[in-house]
Amino acid sequence: MTDPTKALRSAAEALQRRDFMSAHRIAAEALTASPLHPGLLGITALALLQMERRDEAVPYLKRQLGVTPQDQAVRFNLANVLANTGALDEARELALDHRGHPGLARLAGYFLQQDGQVEAAAAAYRTALAAAPQDWESWNNLGNCLVASGKQAEAVAAFENAINRSLGASLPEVFLNLSQALGAVENRDKRLINAEEAARRFPDHHGVRIELGLAQAAAGRRDLAEVTLRRAAANEDHFGEARLELGLLLENDNRLDELDAHIAECEALDGRPELAFLKAWSLRRRERFAEAEQEANRIPDTINPIRTAQVRAEVLDRLGKTDEAFQQFTAMNAASRIAHPPASGANYRETIEAQTLAMVGPLAPVPALANAPRDPVFIVGSPRSGTTLLDTLLTALPELQVFEEQPMLATVEQEFPGIPADPDPARVAAARLRYFALAEELQGAAGGRRIVDKMPLHLTHMPVIHRLFPHADVVLVERHPCDAVLSCFMANFSPNFAMQSYTDLEEAARTYAAVFANFERADELLPLRVHRVRYERMIADLEGEMRPLLNFLGVAWRDEVLDNQSSAQRRGAVRTASYAQIGQPLYQRAIGRWGRYRTHLSSVLPILDPWIERLGYES
Repeated sequence: MTDPTKALRSAAEALQRRDFMSAHRIAAEALTASPLHPGLLGITALALLQMERRDEAVPYLKRQLGVTPQDQAVRFNLANVLANTGALDEARELALDHRGHPGLARLAGYFLQQDGQVEAAAAAYRTALAAAPQDWESWNNLGNCLVASGKQAEAVAAFENAINRSLGASLPEVFLNLSQALGAVENRDKRLINAEEAARRFPDHHGVRIELGLAQAAAGRRDLAEVTLRRAAANEDHFGEARLELGLLLENDNRLDELDAHIAECEALDGRPELAFLKAWSLRRRERFAEAEQEANRIPDTINPIRTAQVRAEVLDRLGKTDEAFQQFTAMNAASRIAHPPASGANYRETIEAQTLAMVGPLAPVPALANAPRDPVFIVGSPRSGTTLLDTLLTALPELQVFEEQPMLATVEQEFPGIPADPDPARVAAARLRYFALAEELQGAAGGRRIVDKMPLHLTHMPVIHRLFPHADVVLVERHPCDAVLSCFMANFSPNFAMQSYTDLEEAARTYAAVFANFERADELLPLRVHRVRYERMIADLEGEMRPLLNFLGVAWRDEVLDNQSSAQRRGAVRTASYAQIGQPLYQRAIGRWGRYRTHLSSVLPILDPWIERLGYES
């Protein structure tokens, strides 16, 4: 009878010499006498695996696991082989019972991710990473799961770990994943740094080149973005992604003649059906709506469904095809929710409602610092209420330095948590100084100008604003609640935590009510200086609305404040969803537009009616 111990030793020595045939022969012969010896079963399987005879190895691994069912290493080896040989159901069953084994947990994460169980997959990857933190591929997979769960900020950290722990071995796709997550949390500066590093590491990767251009555009470096996208487009022998993004950049910058020249160039190149997308946008911007509709109907499914539905909806709305337009706006928002799923836990509205309930009155004011800049002006209101029009008009005044949706206040809140209730004068003073330092980093020294900080949903940040700047002027821009909510539903916002609220009509209405209830509560508790501007009055009698505002701000009247088109030209690219309208002459068509959609809004009117009444509008 063969001594199994001696046979095991001899087979192991053969394996060490990489003599896999001998290792297999010795172990297999010994198994005839000791068929359930776990060591001999394992060596036989390992030898077969080394010889690429995976199917033959499976029965030995199954017998080995049957003998030693608690041996997770054997379970992992078997699950891995089964996965590689296509026996996915068996492999999945073994992996899900990973019991903390990192290899099995990693495999379980893969299966769960494929099944769409992204939160369970994330938990499995975290188990794997706890034991193998240098596994950069699992960090990347975890990041993808977090993105699918709507946890973009956590995804950023995961992708950063994937890059930092790869020791230069990571793929360009990991950098692109990180860029996507940074874009979702609107960290434009970090996104640009990431894209620049990706371009340095992968200079010939087409997707990386395009992402660099998009990151440059998002960071406000639009001239550089155009150069980057044109270089990427030159490497496409067809109407590809770079040419598409270049066209959108020109459209976003309101350079319509250059957009048409670009379209003609692309059409001469190959005239692919995707070009209908840019044609539709150009025709829509030139108010040739019937032609735009024809092109929009030709857009193929290869174009992003969010973008396609947006242009179709906008064209149909301008043609007065209300039902069809609403259907397309609904499709746009549904596609956005699929592409950018909300995170688990409280949503934006629920967060604001909880904040309102917890709001308390002011602490003793902190004395202003000597020689400090004057407290800013804050322009707030519902998104799509006319705040961009107002801040554009105010750029004509040399006494003011206007900031359009910049993150100064958000950064201060992150760096100084709990500041509304902080009794420490030194900490409050430091937070104030940090705000002004951030403003200077973004737009240079104020030079005696007063800062105007336009961010609509700062409407819900009054306790912070009042704690830092007790003498701030708050300009609340009002618009009919139904028009504001409908316009938000029609806007293809960047899908951040707050803006995701506007992809569902009922949630958009509830969010409107929540943010205004929050502001009303703050106005009751805090001695705010508030001046109300009404969008409808700006359109009907701009001078009549602007004179009281400038008087409130203590700024001398200038006729230039009435010329929104010249102001729009001076300011350049606009970050907000209003970029296409802001340079046009003031128009009436958006006032009362909700009336055409009254049937579609019927379900949310009970939510908005109290606010229609409070603001003095007609329902």
